[in-house]
Amino acid sequence: MSEFDFGGRRASEFRQRGFWTLFAERHPEERPLMARRGPWFWQRGLPDFALVLSMYVAPAQNHVGVFFGRNEKFGATEAWSRLKPFQPAIEDRLKLRPEQSCEGLGINSLWRVNCFAEDNWPAMADWLVTEASRFERAVAEVLGEAGEAGS
Repeated sequence: MSEFDFGGRRASEFRQRGFWTLFAERHPEERPLMARRGPWFWQRGLPDFALVLSMYVAPAQNHVGVFFGRNEKFGATEAWSRLKPFQPAIEDRLKLRPEQSCEGLGINSLWRVNCFAEDNWPAMADWLVTEASRFERAVAEVLGEAGEAGS
């Protein structure tokens, strides 16, 4: 079985356009915050911190997730190294369980779910937006405190 197979389904079989259309319909507030979009992700811009939150679908791995991504046009580069000193404080606020994270994605959260089951899509879209908002609040609190401490 290749890395793109799951139970006989290939990632290319996932109707990603349909999913992101449903995502945008359920969460119209995300459109003005969008920094970039691709077939497997939607980035929410955090201009005050030169960061983007990447909300993504990984159907072959059967999960959706959120992490701090990269977007040069948005100034979101070196996010992981910039956030590294604040990672423990941010993760403390997020209160993630170990099984909710993926090694190698920095500060991140994932939800294991059957992405091919279209009746899961509304819950997946809602989870992505809720989780991205939790991340945004956590980083704003921590970096806001760090800024106050430095002034």
